[in-house]
Amino acid sequence: AEFQSQMSLWCMLSSPLAMTNDLRKATDDDRRILLNREMIAINQDPLGHAAERKVLNKNYQIFVRPLANGSHAVAILNTADKPATITADFAKLGINGKFTVRDVWQHRDIARNAAKWKGRVEAHETKVFVLNTK
Repeated sequence: AEFQSQMSLWCMLSSPLAMTNDLRKATDDDRRILLNREMIAINQDPLGHAAERKVLNKNYQIFVRPLANGSHAVAILNTADKPATITADFAKLGINGKFTVRDVWQHRDIARNAAKWKGRVEAHETKVFVLNTK
């Protein structure tokens, strides 16, 4: 969960992506995280805007990044040492409307016509969604 969170935040914040580990020893899980094309697309988005932290409290943080095609990437980081149920109300994050919500780590759409997301986020996990109006 922490490696996935690290990759999520690097991509949301437009950080340079560089691997410093021994690629000969990369596990399947390392490859799943480091080669996630949807996460890399967020990082390399031509708009080039880094995410802005919209929510900061003692248990979780929410980041929002506008993307060149008009959609938004949303990352929800659980900083607590235990799982949490977290709600992200998109309007309160400054994103108005209803959206198709794509889970970037699961590689699938998880909701349509949604104005918010509510779900379980494991300890130290980061969920990343792309909100599309289409």
